[in-house]
Amino acid sequence: MMAPHSRSHRSPATLLALAGIATGMAWWAYHLNPPMMAGRIDWFSALIHLLAGLFCLQAVIRALDNAAHFIDFFASREPTGKHGTSAWATLKEVKGGLTKGKCGPFWGQYAGAAGSALFFRYASNVLTLAPAGAGKGIYTVVPNIMSIGHSKVVADFKGELVCMCKAALEKRGEIVRVLNPGNLWADIVGHGDSFSPLDIIADDLARSGGLRDVMDDLREMCAQILSEPGDKESDDTFFREGGRRLITDAVLFEVMVDLHDATLSSVALLIENRTRLGDMARWIVGVDIQDKPHPDGPFPIEQTEWAKVHDAKDVTEFAELVRARAQNLIALMSGTDNRTFESFHSGTQQSMAAFAFGRLAPAMSRSTFSMNDLKEGKKPTTLFIVADASRMEAYKAFIGLMQWCCMTAVKRHSNKERPVYYILDEATNYKVNGLETLLTWGRSYGLRLHLIFQDLDTFSKVYGPTAVETLLSQTEIKQFLPGQRSPKTLELISRQMLGDQTVMATGTSRTIDQFGLNENLSEAARPLATPDEIRRMQEGILFVRQHRPILFEPVSYAEIEPWRSQVGINPFHGKPFRKKIKLRL
Repeated sequence: MMAPHSRSHRSPATLLALAGIATGMAWWAYHLNPPMMAGRIDWFSALIHLLAGLFCLQAVIRALDNAAHFIDFFASREPTGKHGTSAWATLKEVKGGLTKGKCGPFWGQYAGAAGSALFFRYASNVLTLAPAGAGKGIYTVVPNIMSIGHSKVVADFKGELVCMCKAALEKRGEIVRVLNPGNLWADIVGHGDSFSPLDIIADDLARSGGLRDVMDDLREMCAQILSEPGDKESDDTFFREGGRRLITDAVLFEVMVDLHDATLSSVALLIENRTRLGDMARWIVGVDIQDKPHPDGPFPIEQTEWAKVHDAKDVTEFAELVRARAQNLIALMSGTDNRTFESFHSGTQQSMAAFAFGRLAPAMSRSTFSMNDLKEGKKPTTLFIVADASRMEAYKAFIGLMQWCCMTAVKRHSNKERPVYYILDEATNYKVNGLETLLTWGRSYGLRLHLIFQDLDTFSKVYGPTAVETLLSQTEIKQFLPGQRSPKTLELISRQMLGDQTVMATGTSRTIDQFGLNENLSEAARPLATPDEIRRMQEGILFVRQHRPILFEPVSYAEIEPWRSQVGINPFHGKPFRKKIKLRL
């Protein structure tokens, strides 16, 4: 849009001069005799009155012209929005979406408005992206542990979160369970709980009608233990499938015999001991070392206590399947060319080694609680899954498997309405198998996932490139803490998420044959915030469902009363963390 304006005849100085002359002429005319007096015309007075009127009329015309000019001037500078309508949300716009009573998930304080706490509930998934040093622990993780009054599962990679929050949660009436294989900070949090992932299979065997679910649950569990890489493009898929089959057989053997006393440690030791594995398979089939029928017959699946709760036909078919698998395993182990078994066995040993012996084994022994507690009882249950950051290669398998056990129990519970929040700190340090699909339909089961990590590229490596698109499309709240420095992330926020606003571009020019300036106006697109502006921001950016992007100020738990008084000491710091109070709840 072009809007040339000549400023010489609309100069304020010209208008002021004209107004001054008109005022002077009017004053002069006022002090002269009237133009007509006693039937005679005073020509001099009439001339002055006429000139005063003309000057006043000219001044009014010029004033109206200038007013019209200024109206056009400001109207021409109001963008139409055709290049984009992006803008920062006002506090008034977002107030309608805030949780009443300042409770539930906490996201900071509206930038520039002291005391304006941002509490937004969510029903499905949320994302927090926080580079190293951004303070995600004090700004997001701890405040959400304290603000959410429902059952929670918290991934705690250094044991600091359970030290800080356990006593506070118990004091307000929550049940706190701690899976702490490394016995980190035992002097603060006490002796931890244990949970056996094989309970899922044992429950199937002990539950009427559950026999039909055994193999499917084993498939899911083995996919978690020996998962595909994030990109799912590998020539080793065949060998991983073989490894999963071997784990399935070993789990079946152990659980059928020991039921809830079976542990992942005993399965790992069975796989390590090739001779014992072969003997177990022969016992199931009912043959001796020379593959001749054993006098005592096969393992009596049909006569076990758990078999009595199932339909006889289901038990018969299940027994046939298990014995056929055991027979195939014997053949694979004892064949003349057993290199295929060696390949399966090697991969299986590697995936199960962490569970065979060490810190993880006691934490995965017979269960001291049920994952169904997350969905049951009058009191909410918070489960802390504690890892040892100095042994992450071993512990990431444990974290991922425990998360899978939690989610499986929640998905299968009859109470779909009761929510369970998963605060998955450092979500790229382990892998939850099937997370991409879980993001799309987990809300139907009350699963509310909060994924917290440092970089989208790392998430892509763990879960695959398509998972990033799913994550961005299926998270109803996205929190970007200040300090973003990944070029890809900055570009994503600026170009794809914030979008463009329409601004007015102004240019001026002067011509030789015309006095004054010519002004040229045109509409142009500009990012609401460029990548460099985002990188230098002191505020964070929050995307909440359909609202415009929100600029927020991170507020640590140490600045919020009563949390600052309730949260315990971080064992890595050794002293209370207190700052000037910004919010009172």
